[in-house]
Amino acid sequence: MHGKRMPECRAHHDCFANHDGVCHCLNDNNFNGKDCPFYKTAETVRREQNGGSAYGNQEM
Repeated sequence: MHGKRMPECRAHHDCFANHDGVCHCLNDNNFNGKDCPFYKTAETVRREQNGGSAYGNQEM
């Protein structure tokens, strides 16, 4: 039995969760016209996993 299909996403092609235009983290990516609050680049995720918290290009 297959689960719900992952939602299509064209908002952020560089998001860590976006693979070939499909979001692989969220079941629903409808934020009523607002930008996705979960958007992060793969580089930001790598920095956070290495113990640093990144905001834009600045380490915090």
